[in-house]
Amino acid sequence: MLYKINIKKTFLFFAFLCGCCISSIYAQSTGCANADFSMGNFTNWVGHTSIYPDNTPGTNIRVNSPFAGLVPPYYYNTGIVPGRHTIITTSVPDPFTCGNVLTLPPGEKQCVRLGNGGYNPSLSPPAWTDGVEYQRDYLSYTFSITPSNTLLIYKYAVVLQDPTNIDATTGKPAHAKELKPRFIVTIKDAGGNLIDPLCGKKEDYADSTVAGYRNCGYTAAKNLGGRPYRQANSTDSASFVYRAWTTVGVDLRGYVGQNITIQFETWDCGMGGHFGYAYLTAKCDSLGIVTNTCSPDGSVILTAPNGFSYKWSTGQTSQSIHLFGAKPGDTASVELTTMNGCKTSLGTKIYPTFAYAKFTPNPGYVCIGDSISLSDSSTSIYTWNNSRQKITSWKWDFGDGDTSLKEKPYHKYTVPGNYIISLSIADTNGCKDNVSHTVQVIPAPIADYSYVEACERKNAVFTDLSQSPGISGNVNNWTWTFMNDSTTSNLQNPSHLFNTPGKYQVKLHVKTDKGCFDDTVKTIKVWRNPTAFFKATEACAGNPVAFSDLSLVNDSLDKITGWLWNFGDNSNLSSVKNSIHIYGKDSTFNAQLTITTSRNCKEDTLLPVLIHPQPVAHFSASPVCLNMPVQFKDLSIPSTDIVSWKWNFDDATNDTSSLQLPTHLYDTAKVYFPSLTVYSSYGCSSTVRQTLIIPSLPEANLDADKYEGCYPLCVNFIDLTYSSADSVNKWNWNFGDSASSTVKSPYHCYNVPGLYPVSLSVETKNTCKSSFTWKDMIRVFPQPIAAFSLSPNETDESDGLVYFSDNSIGANFWLWSYGDGAISTLRDTSHLYHKAGTYSIWLHARSPEGCVDSVEHQLIVNPEWTYYIPNAFSPNGDSKNDFFIGKGFNVSNFQMWIFDRWGKMLYYTNNENEPWNGKVNNGSNGEDRAQEDVYVYKIKVTDVFGKTHQYK
Repeated sequence: MLYKINIKKTFLFFAFLCGCCISSIYAQSTGCANADFSMGNFTNWVGHTSIYPDNTPGTNIRVNSPFAGLVPPYYYNTGIVPGRHTIITTSVPDPFTCGNVLTLPPGEKQCVRLGNGGYNPSLSPPAWTDGVEYQRDYLSYTFSITPSNTLLIYKYAVVLQDPTNIDATTGKPAHAKELKPRFIVTIKDAGGNLIDPLCGKKEDYADSTVAGYRNCGYTAAKNLGGRPYRQANSTDSASFVYRAWTTVGVDLRGYVGQNITIQFETWDCGMGGHFGYAYLTAKCDSLGIVTNTCSPDGSVILTAPNGFSYKWSTGQTSQSIHLFGAKPGDTASVELTTMNGCKTSLGTKIYPTFAYAKFTPNPGYVCIGDSISLSDSSTSIYTWNNSRQKITSWKWDFGDGDTSLKEKPYHKYTVPGNYIISLSIADTNGCKDNVSHTVQVIPAPIADYSYVEACERKNAVFTDLSQSPGISGNVNNWTWTFMNDSTTSNLQNPSHLFNTPGKYQVKLHVKTDKGCFDDTVKTIKVWRNPTAFFKATEACAGNPVAFSDLSLVNDSLDKITGWLWNFGDNSNLSSVKNSIHIYGKDSTFNAQLTITTSRNCKEDTLLPVLIHPQPVAHFSASPVCLNMPVQFKDLSIPSTDIVSWKWNFDDATNDTSSLQLPTHLYDTAKVYFPSLTVYSSYGCSSTVRQTLIIPSLPEANLDADKYEGCYPLCVNFIDLTYSSADSVNKWNWNFGDSASSTVKSPYHCYNVPGLYPVSLSVETKNTCKSSFTWKDMIRVFPQPIAAFSLSPNETDESDGLVYFSDNSIGANFWLWSYGDGAISTLRDTSHLYHKAGTYSIWLHARSPEGCVDSVEHQLIVNPEWTYYIPNAFSPNGDSKNDFFIGKGFNVSNFQMWIFDRWGKMLYYTNNENEPWNGKVNNGSNGEDRAQEDVYVYKIKVTDVFGKTHQYK
């Protein structure tokens, strides 16, 4: 509980205080809302700005001077001016204090900067500025005084530029005191009067000699980021005076029921060259001494309000003091002095609250496993009126690491020994006390037993092994509970029959003659007789038969430890777990296995064993060719008894197979000796090894009768494939131009110039395959394009000269055939035709690769018709004019008759190449030459134009 006494100054008041209740003297009252700017704004605050008072001596500003018009209007503003009244929420060092003062007071989250010097985060980048324009900035706060807010506390830090340099002309300070930057605090009543001449006003000028102010040099401030007004270009290197954060308390107990106004002011230099600003925050609370008097030994802590210097009635000068041995009704007082000398006093009477922790453990000792009951009987008395205070909290520490917050707890200890039980209490006022007692925890006996487990339908034997420390007494009572059938026994060492195998819990409860007890529960296993079972491989006579024990136990903790085999053929017995036995003949034998477990449980079983005859391995293989899988076929007998196969293919791969009909790929043509081992369902086996010949693959190869030529290029392709195994019976040619053939040696024509690969794939009768590709085998050259023109296109026999001009493309050689047997190799040429007719003119053009193209044009040489007949001849054999016949051009049909003058026909011919030689019928009948005379001829000819002419 907290009591605070409101005392007018010069009077001392006392209050009766209970102890152990503490509250903060800075708790914000509703009567001073936002005095600390906790709302983040200026609610309840009044702002104002102005300049120096009119005509203040020494100022550079006059109302009627030319400077008056330059005064910004905000100098006469009543209200909050951004930049002059600034909420501060960031704590950074102020450089004008040489970094010694932060922009927020310790422990506060916000304050206000009054004046516009200092840090401006709205600049880009943020910077420290000055703002010197004859400024006066104000902030005031008015609040009503009640008993709950009679203590006003304000905190401030001040930065003032110090213009105390000496004028070089006069040798006197250039600034009067009234013109220096300053900081002013006033506290006034509702009538506008200071509450006290001393306590109601504080005014500090820029002067480093004033108590509490320190100096920061111009250079140091500038190096820390400050930007002092004008100093960069002036000999004025004024330093700065600053006051670190200072807390001031004001006693307002004499003004309860009245309104009080606190006002803060910052003034710049009256000559316009230096600045001043301050950081501020305020709070209000009740005024009194906080007293902590919860100690039953009279130890008391007294704390006075913040914001003063202190002088206690004990002579101590700290804010908080510690008194020892205080008695109910003792008094204490303190004199409070503000920084400007204003004094007041507070006093209190001390009435401690005595809290006594008390309990009695019940019983004084306890056995392990029993609960101890704890009952609180603590008390708390407030000495002012001897009233009983309610105990509100308990904390028990049982000394073994466990605790409890109950008023009357129970506790069980798990380890014997002596334990200190502690109780800590607190009453409604927070007064505390504690007390401790020792309790003895007696160890319990240790219940334990051993047992011999049994197989089903046998007794299990139990032996008591319980022990008891001497302080616990002697064990004299046993209770056994067999939970399989809920029967019990009070014998120390009983036995019990378990008819059904399984897991059963057996509980032993022991008790000493001092009443301490212990229980133990163990699980006993009643082992089922094992299940004897085995498996025997069916084998052939003379082959080993494998007997495999497959017997089972009920639990992994049990195991089979003994085996006894009787093979049923009058042979020796065997004690090997998995035995091998050979039967000499095929038959059915009854084998017996008897097993024994580690728990001495036994069981046996009898099974028939069938012995069979041996299998015979045999197989066939169908090799085709190299790189093609060989199909192996099992031909073993009897096929119905064989259940597994093991093939060994006898090649470098060392591959094996367990398939009945496997395939295997051999990579080398040679002779192999694969083997097959077959296993019957009875474990019998047989092996056979056979010869296998893997033939080689055919070697595909090809050739052609030509490798290059002009298109269309026709090629005879030749198959040169070699096969050492079987003969090739399939061919597949790919000529590289999308054409193909299945003929062994095909004939193929290429109709498009280009470079062509040729591929041949072959397959033998056994489907062995091979292929070969001859890259760029065939080269087909393009044909030239033969073309020419002739001039004239038509002529006659009288003018048979014709000119020929080559128009070919891609040719470098030309051969002309004129149609009359004549030729030429000139590129451009001419030819003279002597005979009428139609001539086929051919030009054969050849490319550099030897490719030829031809073109034909028709030339017409028109005939000229003439015919001449002599009028005499001399057939005397002198080879001159010995024959008579007509001569002409372009004669198609000819007939000639010779008559003597009497009309007798002497000669006839229809061949113009058979003239008359002067004899009758040309002497064909031996006639003599006709005599010299005049004869008559008749000649009938048809010209090339189909017109008949007769001459006589």
